[in-house]
Amino acid sequence: MSVKKVNNKPLNLLERIYLWEIGRGLLVTMRHFFVNLFNPKGTVTVQYPEQMIPLAGNARLRTRHRLKVRADGSPKCVACFMCQTACPAYCIRIEAAEYPDNGVEKYPAVFDIDLSRCVMCGMCVEACPEDAIAMDTAEIPGGVETRQALLLTKESLLRNLPGEPSVTGAANRLANDYLRARGEE
Repeated sequence: MSVKKVNNKPLNLLERIYLWEIGRGLLVTMRHFFVNLFNPKGTVTVQYPEQMIPLAGNARLRTRHRLKVRADGSPKCVACFMCQTACPAYCIRIEAAEYPDNGVEKYPAVFDIDLSRCVMCGMCVEACPEDAIAMDTAEIPGGVETRQALLLTKESLLRNLPGEPSVTGAANRLANDYLRARGEE
């Protein structure tokens, strides 16, 4: 086996200090700058929450969580812990209790979802055998003022309706204040 010799030609001064490549990079940057300066149609920045854009098809499938209720107003959840087990982020916490009247069926005494950990994957919805949890509120969890606002309790999960964003989120509150100030609401 022989060794192959590679003859490297020595670099000239421009190649050694990368001046030519730096100049080419700056030209590309300047071209993008001036094209975007005089033709701002291509900007993709959305000033959320002041500027709301409609959600595209599948994006509506994974919005803020809600618990469904029966006709009598009780939650459909039977505290089977399937959603808690399926959650890859471990953001769901359930404590079960039994109904005092018949003692047959369980219900969630505590049902908390920590949105600071939730990855909005929808696996909790898929795992629920009772179809008790849904992600169809059309509200995307946004910025909040405190971490406690990211903790959804059972009561807040039961209040949300499908397709009706609650006005409790900080992002929605900011957007509503902005629209009220402009007189568009």
